Amino acid sequence: MRLLALVLVVIAGLALRMDAAWHGSADNLPDSAAYERIARGLHEDGVFAQRGPDTPAHPQPATNYSPGLPLAVAGVFDLAGNDDVRLARILLALVTTLAIPFAWLLARRLAPPEDPGVAGFVAAAAVAFYPCLIADAGMLLTEALAGTLLTGALLAMLRARDKLGRPGRPRALLALDWLLPGALLGLTAMVRPEYLLISLVLIGVMTVICRSRGFGPVLASGGLMLVALLLVITPWMTRNLDQSGRLVPLSTGGGQTLFTGSYLASAGDPLEVMPDVLAHHPELSRRIQAQNAASGEGPESITPERVLALLAAERMPGVPADLALARIGRENYLRALREDPAGLLGYFAGKSARIWWRGRTDLTGTAAGRAFHMSLVAGALVGLLLLAFRRRPEFWLIFALAAGVTVIGAVFVASPRRTLAFWPVIACLTGLGFSLAFRLARDAVANRLRPVPIA
Repeated sequence: MRLLALVLVVIAGLALRMDAAWHGSADNLPDSAAYERIARGLHEDGVFAQRGPDTPAHPQPATNYSPGLPLAVAGVFDLAGNDDVRLARILLALVTTLAIPFAWLLARRLAPPEDPGVAGFVAAAAVAFYPCLIADAGMLLTEALAGTLLTGALLAMLRARDKLGRPGRPRALLALDWLLPGALLGLTAMVRPEYLLISLVLIGVMTVICRSRGFGPVLASGGLMLVALLLVITPWMTRNLDQSGRLVPLSTGGGQTLFTGSYLASAGDPLEVMPDVLAHHPELSRRIQAQNAASGEGPESITPERVLALLAAERMPGVPADLALARIGRENYLRALREDPAGLLGYFAGKSARIWWRGRTDLTGTAAGRAFHMSLVAGALVGLLLLAFRRRPEFWLIFALAAGVTVIGAVFVASPRRTLAFWPVIACLTGLGFSLAFRLARDAVANRLRPVPIA
């Protein structure tokens, strides 16, 4: 019966994603449009650059974007023989639907052995019917794909830990057990570059968790995961080194996000950065107006990326924009640390809350959507505490992941979109929290209905 319920949830989640992928989104986000243009550049011209009739006159450098998704979409274009974006969306929806059974499996593993059913069902349903994940299936975005890969990597790591030290298991299979999660972590980093650092942390935490299995096996397991991760990302790192003459792990967008995150005047809202920069630097507005007069572009061409690139060129002429913005961002944080450390701590706390509690405005713009989102996050917090109280070793893996996502969001851009890559894991924790609430309610009802003995 429970398996049938899972199948129905997966089918429903797949149908919703297929519908969104087939029709596409009426409001294609700029990142989605950019990924499409980069994939077209790879397909038509063999270059990692934005190409196509809708490419703006002043596009953001393609290297600012993560490479994984446009490379995959370009592969779809090559196989199809044309730039059929709908086909790419459909295939992406098929892959990301795997997050539903992955969440079910992970939640059942983390749940108390006496009641894994509720946790697994809630986790699967939270992934299948979360509105933002469904809406994003109508675009080419990285968050849902990263969440699927990340959850698969966690499952593979835990299964490999179970098999570590099992007598009689061939060494080739033992090696494959650890190469698989490493490769999945590498693919996650290719799709979302900030997960490169988080992946290294996860490998380190898993090594510590497995320390009781012996020094040799633990060292080998960590080394194999690291090797697999590097095998995935090294070709792109080598390409970046050849193209730019400097070591750029995966993308050059880190400088821009660090500057945006360090802009304390925005109070943590990235949408407030560009208007404030233009207000304090009117010469940038005049320069953009002159460029638009020559190119015929309109106000829609004034993007944060364009404004910040001009600011970087003004502040540090001759320095690549990403390096200049990264230096300015570091200076902003160091100055705030010297002058107002308490204010900086409050700024980080506010950004952390924005990541988790605020949610995306297309969901939380209504009271019902806000209550729905906050209920799921609150349930996840209860689930994480339950893992901690039960002293499960998996707690440290999940905690390291959540802490890494929070720190990166607090230091860089505090966008609620970042949590979507972590959403299947959040759903697992929500399943644990709701399972606990269900057990408590069931026990309370049973106690109330229990006959009172008569003396």
